[in-house]
Amino acid sequence: MRSLLSALFLLPVIMPAMALAETRPAPPLPAAAAVCANCHGTDGRQQGAIPAIAGRPAALLLDRLQQFRADKAADATVMPRLIKGLTEDELTVVATYFAAIR
Repeated sequence: MRSLLSALFLLPVIMPAMALAETRPAPPLPAAAAVCANCHGTDGRQQGAIPAIAGRPAALLLDRLQQFRADKAADATVMPRLIKGLTEDELTVVATYFAAIR
């Protein structure tokens, strides 16, 4: 009975915190990912001819970004020019950001 009363007492405190956790906004777009957002959208799900990158494995995205930067991607369009200005750390941030979007 005592634990039930404790739970009832804490309920008004816990419920608003749970509601906040569920409505937390997505993390802000990293500055390095702004170059991606123009074509892929800020959530990586741009529709049309541009491939969606949201939710893809970070290692795959990072490898692809490194290929673009090294001019080793045969199917590249503007990507090599956009990526050349990013550091290795920024490429990792970009890959991690888009991989985390579900």
